[in-house]
Amino acid sequence: MTDISKILHAASHCTIAVLGDLMLDEWIIGNASRISPEAPVPIVRWSERKIAPGGAANVVMNLRSLGANVSVAGVVGDDSSGHSLVQAMENVGADTSGLVFDLSRPTTLKTRILASRQQMLRIDRESDEPFSDFDRERLEERLMPILERADVLCISDYDKGLVTCGIASRVMATMRENGKRVTGGPKPHNLNCFAGADFISLNEKEAAEAVGFKLSDEDAVQRAGTLLRERLDANALVITRGGKGVLLFEKERSPHAVAGHGVEVFDVAGAGDTFLSAATLALASGADYSAACELGNLAAAASVRHVGVVAVSPEEVLRIASE
Repeated sequence: MTDISKILHAASHCTIAVLGDLMLDEWIIGNASRISPEAPVPIVRWSERKIAPGGAANVVMNLRSLGANVSVAGVVGDDSSGHSLVQAMENVGADTSGLVFDLSRPTTLKTRILASRQQMLRIDRESDEPFSDFDRERLEERLMPILERADVLCISDYDKGLVTCGIASRVMATMRENGKRVTGGPKPHNLNCFAGADFISLNEKEAAEAVGFKLSDEDAVQRAGTLLRERLDANALVITRGGKGVLLFEKERSPHAVAGHGVEVFDVAGAGDTFLSAATLALASGADYSAACELGNLAAAASVRHVGVVAVSPEEVLRIASE
């Protein structure tokens, strides 16, 4: 509890750069009491609409909510979703000077239809085509000054075309040259692009896809984590396991578990981003990997208590730590 309090207290002195796939999450919420006469599907009677930054933008929101100074770099569409996303990040005090607007592609928008807290349907509006060389050049030009100011770089990858081995290797090399850390949440398709990162976070499904075998028991999970950490030459790699906590794999140390926190789960959306955000903040404050995972677990537990993607507060984290 004391260590967690110290980390959170140190947040205001930490500057973190976030690079990744920026999204907007949308919820259409209503009630379903009858079946459509047109097709065997429920009719959802609209009552409200909610939006929240998602993907890498959720990392930004969580870091700001936990007290860190944050600069974000990425690409959004020049559309209403993109402008809403930028405004939401600026409203919490994030530096958005690293953003590039692309006229040729939409901002990723994930729309969930909910009735009585039950998700009925999700509609994704997005493009996962590689970004143009022009956009990449503009992005890197804006990113480099941000990296100079940052203590840690967090790369949040959703495989939407932004994170490639070229840009990842260049920004990681820049950080390493200056003795700074890089954390990452990669998708399996881009995993090799994160080779040499300091701290990497994957969930069980992603880890299984990356190694090509099922994580059906503890031995399989340990074998997968060991293989992936060695393959990527990361200082530390974690496999997150929901309420079970995480398994932490470090160089020259046996794998060990960091316990989770049993809470009532309302929605797991965004919990992985929240874990990565809090762990990154802990590492930026000088904490070790175990303490980073502990803070990540606490923040993720706070996140799943909410419906929808929510940035957790220090007070929520400390409340769960004391339970």
